[in-house]
Amino acid sequence: MLVKFIHDLTTNEKLQRAFAENPKKTLQQAGLSAKHQALFKKRDPQQVSQALMNELCTNPTIGFWFVPPINLTSISPASGRQGQTLEVTLNGQYFTDPMTADIENNTQKIPITLQNVTGAGQAKSQATGSLTLATNLPTGPYTVRVTSSDKASSTLSMGFTVNARSGNKLAATAAKTSPARKASGTKTAPARKTRAKTPKK
Repeated sequence: MLVKFIHDLTTNEKLQRAFAENPKKTLQQAGLSAKHQALFKKRDPQQVSQALMNELCTNPTIGFWFVPPINLTSISPASGRQGQTLEVTLNGQYFTDPMTADIENNTQKIPITLQNVTGAGQAKSQATGSLTLATNLPTGPYTVRVTSSDKASSTLSMGFTVNARSGNKLAATAAKTSPARKASGTKTAPARKTRAKTPKK
């Protein structure tokens, strides 16, 4: 009902005028539930949109065609060091359960092992998992990708950065101390030569 009403409201000028003059009566005549009528009274477009998407997703005839695409908005943490295993959180919209995730660049593709997805199919979704960075993994920016159960994907370009491993042995090695200078012997001042006095005649 909500889908049809919103469709008609955006395309039917007569319904638009009636809604503008008497929204309460128009909502009742459309056969909307009390819950949906209350959403319109609140004038909260986000709640109306969410209710619309919920109806689309649960409608077996049209919902399949209108399910919103998966959308990745952030990853936390957004960086890690070579050799680390990180617990990561992915945030976005309309995640699916199951789904897959990874970080990748032109030569590497490292999977994120997902352990939990919450809010699947909703406008606010979250997934948690672990990411293992090899000790020899090339450093630099990586694209983060999530792929839904129907193979649709969303990416964050350069959303994750691999940094060099800390505690590099070469860098950590203390600088060698220069050899101590040999103490030079004490030089004695040369004895002054005294001129012999000639005897007086």
